[in-house]
Amino acid sequence: MYEQFIELTDQIFWEGYAEQLAQENPSQFQMEFSDFLNTYQF
Repeated sequence: MYEQFIELTDQIFWEGYAEQLAQENPSQFQMEFSDFLNTYQF
């Protein structure tokens, strides 16, 4: 699911958004990734 999260954020924002967010604001990255998992988990 991590790869899908990266692909989705690259499409919505810009390429490298998730990686940049993980470096600059790890807690925000984790919150967004958790929201993604909760929303799209089958």
